[in-house]
Amino acid sequence: MDPASDEVLDLIGAIAMQRQAMEQDAGAAPARNEALRKLNALLARARHSADISAVMLEIAKVRNSPDPSAARAGYSRRNQQLALPNASRNFSRHKRGER
Repeated sequence: MDPASDEVLDLIGAIAMQRQAMEQDAGAAPARNEALRKLNALLARARHSADISAVMLEIAKVRNSPDPSAARAGYSRRNQQLALPNASRNFSRHKRGER
């Protein structure tokens, strides 16, 4: 299999750099969506199998990249539930003598 063309590799690199810059300004989710839109447009124009493979690999990397803001949100929600002050661990159905 031939290597991907320089043009396609340059475009993939430019999209990745734009995504990283946009993540700092707008957040991970909008940056990922914009990158996926551009990569799918590039995939539609790709003609050679090596170019198609390179673009599809980059699409998979972007899709599977973790969203740091979602990870932080999940962590903070989990900690809020565990850190309730004066939280009782006894449930009414487990108390003796009451039914």
